[in-house]
Amino acid sequence: MFRPHLWAFVLGNLALNAANWFVGGDWWAFWPLVGWGLVLGAHYLVYKSRRVSDRWVEERTEDVRSKSYDRAHIDSIETRYSDTEKK
Repeated sequence: MFRPHLWAFVLGNLALNAANWFVGGDWWAFWPLVGWGLVLGAHYLVYKSRRVSDRWVEERTEDVRSKSYDRAHIDSIETRYSDTEKK
């Protein structure tokens, strides 16, 4: 549900900048776009935090393991934290 909001921001950005260009004067479209961008950024963080699944975590873990030079250390961390989750 993030993409429609991103497209709305892009189109709104174009519309505000076009209106600002036609009206002239100072660049008044800046502040609405900054506020809207901050809200969109917060929305993205919430969206991304809800889309993390166990499969995604496993894929990232395997990616880190495959690039690690100290695999024994990573395995010890995994064992330590999996033991605490079982308790």
